[in-house]
Amino acid sequence: MIIYLHGFNSTGKSAKGRFLKENLQSIPVLTPTYHYDPQLARIYLENLIEYHLRREPRLMLAGASLGGFYAQYLAHRFRLKTVLINPALMPLTTLHKYLGENTNFYTGETYSLTQRHLDALLELDVPSPCVESVPTLLLVDKGDEVIDYHTAVTRYRDCAQIMMFEDGDHQFQHMTKSLSAIQTFYNT
Repeated sequence: MIIYLHGFNSTGKSAKGRFLKENLQSIPVLTPTYHYDPQLARIYLENLIEYHLRREPRLMLAGASLGGFYAQYLAHRFRLKTVLINPALMPLTTLHKYLGENTNFYTGETYSLTQRHLDALLELDVPSPCVESVPTLLLVDKGDEVIDYHTAVTRYRDCAQIMMFEDGDHQFQHMTKSLSAIQTFYNT
């Protein structure tokens, strides 16, 4: 099973989550929606992973953008393989501009992002992911206009399989080209 973690202001119904569900038909893909509050998201996702690990020992995480940040933390916490897609590994640099009122792109829910939420994200950081190796596949579009891909590539250059695409954007335009790599990574 793959648990796909969506990015900021998204839900489990995001395009990448749907794509994985539709195209990895031999692998069950779970696409949960979790709370915008990092503390509540962490508790929910840890419980979800613990529940599924009792039933499915072959569990892998995949996460895009802020979901990649959560996936990195959870992969190290539970020693799980992970696929990071244009991950926001330094989310405070991009989320500061969203402090205040926000609206979820999919649900229309409005909420207030506070400094307390950003501080809670710091508690989930994995500053040196290569120290405790967790099998990782890193997928990045060099054209990502939101996150500098160099951060993830530098952080994972010594401990991950890395696929970089010359163009694309933050939405990651290379899911189709990455599908076989994701499937192979899951199966090895």
